[in-house]
Amino acid sequence: MLHIVTAANRHLYRRQLEAMHRQRYELFVKGRGWNLAVRDGGEYDEGDDERAVYLLGIDESGYCHSSIRARPADDFSYVIDAMPEWIEGGAQRLRENPNLWEMARWISQGEDRATGEEIRIGLIEYLLTREASECIACGDLHITAYALRAGWRLKFLGIPRTYPEGGVAVATSLPITQEEVEHARELTGRRDLFLMEVDPAAPWSELPLPVIEGAFRTAAAEAEDYAALARLADQLLRASLSGGRAA
Repeated sequence: MLHIVTAANRHLYRRQLEAMHRQRYELFVKGRGWNLAVRDGGEYDEGDDERAVYLLGIDESGYCHSSIRARPADDFSYVIDAMPEWIEGGAQRLRENPNLWEMARWISQGEDRATGEEIRIGLIEYLLTREASECIACGDLHITAYALRAGWRLKFLGIPRTYPEGGVAVATSLPITQEEVEHARELTGRRDLFLMEVDPAAPWSELPLPVIEGAFRTAAAEAEDYAALARLADQLLRASLSGGRAA
């Protein structure tokens, strides 16, 4: 499943977030040679603040193997503020949309097709809950080509450009609508529920993440929507704490 990590529950994911930042360093700084800030062995930028939301794929041992960052773009956007020349017609015009978000730092280790599908669908589903209507990004051409082949109906915001480290990237925009969710689910055949958000106030929130995810997976097999998924998972986890059995 895909874990929603916000400022509220971030303390429950310290190990996974540290691993994510190290993976970003290995991929973007060491692997691609990008000139980015490094701290404590991990890559960070201005977008890694209290408003950042991370979608994390975590395996049965609790290891983070996939991630993407999403963040409102009204006060900071890597594309708008650090790369405005990549957007034709003026970058600041994008902020006329108060429901603009930005996605960045997509990492996926291995060839797990299911996790890639969950990130593509889950990002749109999550942003819909935050009333977003558009999500911008600037990705290398091979990443953009992958997203297009996968079914994201991206709009190009400018022409492809070469960046100082030698790669070629392009700024794009993704519409955030229920229609896009249905389009992505139709292409992938995915009808299951896979987004999960740990309530830090829940009595079971300090349980190991694989245990929590196991309960959400069990609940997802019965739930019809995400509200029911959260409710059923909460019942299972509370029953687990009390040593009882969920009804």
